[in-house]
Amino acid sequence: MLFELAITLATTFMAPAQNKQQPAKTQVIYVKESKEPCTGVAPMECLQIKGVNDADWSNLYTNINGFKYTPGYRYKLKVRITQIKNPPADGSSIKYTLTKVLEKKRISNSSQSAAITGKKWILVKMDDTDISDGKTWIELDAGKKRMHGNGGCNGMMGSYTIAGNNITFSKVASTLMACADNNVMQREGSFSQHLGDQTFKYEVVGTTVNLIQNGKTVLQFSLQNKDANTGNTTGITGKKWTLTQMNEGTISNSGVWIELDAAKKRFHGKGGCNSISGGYTTTGNKITFTQAISTRMACPDADVMHREAEFLQQLGGHTFTYTVTGETVNLYENDKLTLQFTMEAKESSSPDARQWAFIGSKKWNVIQLNGNTLSNSGIWVEFDTDKKRFHGKGGCNNISGGYSATKDQIKFTQGISTRMACPDADVMRREAEFLKLISANTYRYDVADQTLNLYKDGKIIVMFGM
Repeated sequence: MLFELAITLATTFMAPAQNKQQPAKTQVIYVKESKEPCTGVAPMECLQIKGVNDADWSNLYTNINGFKYTPGYRYKLKVRITQIKNPPADGSSIKYTLTKVLEKKRISNSSQSAAITGKKWILVKMDDTDISDGKTWIELDAGKKRMHGNGGCNGMMGSYTIAGNNITFSKVASTLMACADNNVMQREGSFSQHLGDQTFKYEVVGTTVNLIQNGKTVLQFSLQNKDANTGNTTGITGKKWTLTQMNEGTISNSGVWIELDAAKKRFHGKGGCNSISGGYTTTGNKITFTQAISTRMACPDADVMHREAEFLQQLGGHTFTYTVTGETVNLYENDKLTLQFTMEAKESSSPDARQWAFIGSKKWNVIQLNGNTLSNSGIWVEFDTDKKRFHGKGGCNNISGGYSATKDQIKFTQGISTRMACPDADVMRREAEFLKLISANTYRYDVADQTLNLYKDGKIIVMFGM
């Protein structure tokens, strides 16, 4: 009815001049709680109006005189509609004037916004290009009005607001890691430009979210529950995570890495200088690390030592939301990307020939035994890498035995020793403890510049110094 009236008035205006101008008419209309992007003389936002008997909303390219619009409220108005005599070429020939506000009702958008917050939006289409690799995604935190996700290579984050069925993204930023796939990098740049500091009309159709500008779907996402396919850590365990970003700092060749042992719920790795280890648990898409422990070697590079200390502080005792995109693991805390790693398959289990050439060329003195630091212990071993034998001193007696090694594990045969009784009871007791520890036992091992470390269940059992 509203639009029949408008057409009648416009037709009358275009009739020959001798026809009498139509008198003003009164009409009841509804005004929607949100405006929509539209294009008149220039891109703009239009009020959405409809008559009492109309099913669909339509753009109003002019104002309603005397009406003060507040987003989020739906209005029922009585308006006077009059024909404008001699309107400008780029203006409307119809004038709307408010007569009375019949109803003003707050419209909650909680139900629709609840359908899109707390879920993973996976990009499936940008402009006219279909996307199927699942690498580009975002999530919305309704409580903090924050957005985070991944552009395909880098982590991204920002803010958002929702008014009616409009969503505005702002302060969109990303990490600055250079990635190998140029196509993914280009798409990531285009996605950031499409999303950043932009307002869209959004619509939810089943599990699809469409972001619309000027009547065209610009970005299309598939909704997925955050916990879908999570809790299954097979994709992240048994692999080497190399640190590539900490807080907002990009790191290359960091020397910082960890590996997760799914069976023992333990992790081990390197902080850049010292060996580190600890425990972890996963629930859904959350991962919690226990307080990490490390060797106590002082390294010559102060920057490496500082970064190692910062990494241990960031990791140990913290719970993160984790996401996996391709070979990248992102750890978020309070919706902020805190740590980012690149995953790679574990290296061959064969022992490192260069490393064992180094181990075989040194005399290794015990400097820590079961957590107790020793000085001038008199306990030492040397390794014969050709015969896979070791020999040395237990502090009093000569000792020897065999060993076998993989990339990160060493297995000792039963150790043997001479049977000389020595006068110092403490030396004899310590010798017996050391022989018991290395005899017929298997340890994870690593070499940290000046030390050779033997681990059991993530704890350093024996530490040797050169």
